Amino acid sequence: MKLQIVSNGNSKLLKDGIVSINLPPVITCPSAGDCKRYCYACIGLQAMGNAKQKRLNTLEIFKRSPKEFKDICIQEIKRVKAKTVRFHDSGDIFSLRYLKTLCDICESMPEIKFYAYTKSLKILAKFGWDNLPLNFKIIQSYGGKNDSLIDRDKPFALVLGIGEEIPVGFIDGSESDLPSATYATKIALPIHGGRKNKFAINSKI
Repeated sequence: MKLQIVSNGNSKLLKDGIVSINLPPVITCPSAGDCKRYCYACIGLQAMGNAKQKRLNTLEIFKRSPKEFKDICIQEIKRVKAKTVRFHDSGDIFSLRYLKTLCDICESMPEIKFYAYTKSLKILAKFGWDNLPLNFKIIQSYGGKNDSLIDRDKPFALVLGIGEEIPVGFIDGSESDLPSATYATKIALPIHGGRKNKFAINSKI
């Protein structure tokens, strides 16, 4: 059976021509907080058999061999001729070794833009911002256990509750991921769809 890691992602990413590399939600999110209650990857189509199994397979490949994981990612990214890759529209950076492997992937393809949202702020701090490849943008995300570690001088995002307006100076990241992947440093993500009934207003402005 041919192993596949790279995905066309969710509808928002597909519209923007962004491919993604995903992991199982929650179990790969060591710093998840309130977001576990409204994670889109735990509801709807994303939680169904094929999508769920693919993410589990991706995690197992890494656990078996980080080098194999890296090689498959590079091969598939090149095969689909991706220009922009998102790590984790499901899952998160769950270990220092995993983050180092992601950086190795980015460094091997400097012509491609990579980005990721993360709540794994302790892992990121231990690794060091200065050690990230220039083509790898990490966006800190509120809603985790270590929000106090967020550096607002670097890219960050927050989820807006029902009725909350997008703050001045923030980019709305709900319709397109291209600003997040490129220039945006303050990103607002209004809650929408089937997650609304699981989310209470909890902004961090």
